[in-house]
Amino acid sequence: MDLDVVEGFVEVDGIYPILITATHGFGADSFKYIVKALRRYVKSYGLIKTVDSVDEVLRLLSYYSSVDLYTWEIVYKVAVAENIYAVLPTLSKIDRVPKLSIPDYNLNKDYAKITPFWRRVEELVKSKEIRIVIDIHGMSSRSKWPDICISTRGFSTTSKELITKVASYLTSQRIRVAIDYPFTGGAFIAYFGNPPLIEAFAIEIKKNLRFFGSEIPRIIRGVVKNIKDYLGLKI
Repeated sequence: MDLDVVEGFVEVDGIYPILITATHGFGADSFKYIVKALRRYVKSYGLIKTVDSVDEVLRLLSYYSSVDLYTWEIVYKVAVAENIYAVLPTLSKIDRVPKLSIPDYNLNKDYAKITPFWRRVEELVKSKEIRIVIDIHGMSSRSKWPDICISTRGFSTTSKELITKVASYLTSQRIRVAIDYPFTGGAFIAYFGNPPLIEAFAIEIKKNLRFFGSEIPRIIRGVVKNIKDYLGLKI
């Protein structure tokens, strides 16, 4: 991390070969309400043609949300408490960077490989010999969905042994867990997961577990502790 320039991310230094992030962790949760209102208006009255940047307005209307609420904070606190590496974005997934030839700053898409964020994660994975990469996300509180979804892309990015250990711990905390449902995982874990050398998975946390006073950071710290045990690290 270069403290003298803007890079689009911040870091937490660690001592254990585990890296955690929240690729959709930065932004405004209220954005979705503005989009809903604008969609209704546009459907009824059409766009106001005199508005500057009509194309940009249309682009933004295609997004439902801009952030997985509180995941940035969760990752930061877990990384500091557990002495693991973290890289956290300082742009939301709906933002665009003029100097980058990509449609937006969605860091969980394959085109994000060219971003400084992905390049820095890759540098740390190589230089610090990272063994485990975790991407924390949020999901809606739909009744049919589990409390937490562990995304593995069909166990192509991580081992069943590790995920079984993580899922068992979460279940012990009275968390309802599912593997690859309702989300199988995005481009980020697909790129960095190369088991058994490097394992990567995502944790999708239901919105009703993310609120002021929630102890979900403690729960995710427990996940990291179990990963340390899996790696045979001396704590």
